[in-house]
Amino acid sequence: MYKKLKGIERIKFSLKNYWFIYLLIIPGLLSLLVYSYGPMFLQFVLAFTDYNFADGIFGSKFVGFQNFVYLFSEMPDFWRIFGNTMLFSLLDFIFGFIPPIILAIILFHLNNDRFRRFSQGVLYIPHFFSWVIVYSIAYGMLSNTGMLNSVLNKLFGFSYDFLTSPKAVRVILYVFSVWKGIGWGSLMYLAAMQNIDPGLYEAARIDGCGPWRRITTVTLPGIRGVLIYQLIFVIGGIFVGGNTEEILLFYSPAVRQGVETVNTWLYNYGLMAFEYSPGAALSLVQSLMGMILVLGANKFMSKKFGVSIW
Repeated sequence: MYKKLKGIERIKFSLKNYWFIYLLIIPGLLSLLVYSYGPMFLQFVLAFTDYNFADGIFGSKFVGFQNFVYLFSEMPDFWRIFGNTMLFSLLDFIFGFIPPIILAIILFHLNNDRFRRFSQGVLYIPHFFSWVIVYSIAYGMLSNTGMLNSVLNKLFGFSYDFLTSPKAVRVILYVFSVWKGIGWGSLMYLAAMQNIDPGLYEAARIDGCGPWRRITTVTLPGIRGVLIYQLIFVIGGIFVGGNTEEILLFYSPAVRQGVETVNTWLYNYGLMAFEYSPGAALSLVQSLMGMILVLGANKFMSKKFGVSIW
């Protein structure tokens, strides 16, 4: 009967027969509106106003696109910050997306199950460390009085300010980022590899495929869906520029020029320096670009590979 109904009649039938289920959905919808769409709407309004505390968001002066003009033509160092964000996004792709795939392939093809389980346990542990603990480890190793500089002083008679050099801090950020995230990042790929038919590997061996050939013809195609899913979100995060919490912990005036990204600017100036309206405008641009990139990447992957998120 339901299939025969159309339009408003189908809606009336559903509400009449499943009213209790729809009643259960209401708290979730209200929560979504209040805590998700509500702040998004307020941010949108704030981006077009000259906000002040006394008048509030809706009472502040409407300035149109003035905040956006300030960002792109008047804000000091905007293009340097934008360049740093792009660089960190590229590094995030190289060191955050690719290494977990390589590790998952290595672990999956290990013949010793006991060694595989031990390796996985050891590699997963850093994921559960907070970034504060990771920074404490880095500081203990790389500060002026840290372990590495103590060794350099004793052996060669000099030390190096690792944590005050912008170039060195960039390397340090991604060394510790890989160390913390590679094990946990490989988990999804390992789970996907468990669903690959072992018979495909046997057939590849019979056909004369070596280890590398089996990886490229069986393993990678077998996890294509997960790879594309992850890649779409990596593309969507291009304007994020790495892990903001990690960067803020290593952030200092000495390394500001080399590590300041859009998100660190939003924290340091948009929030802490009370630049709410320019911060909201920049955050709106960042969100819109992320949405466009996700939608575009999803459509491209759907047409090119026949795999997409939705």
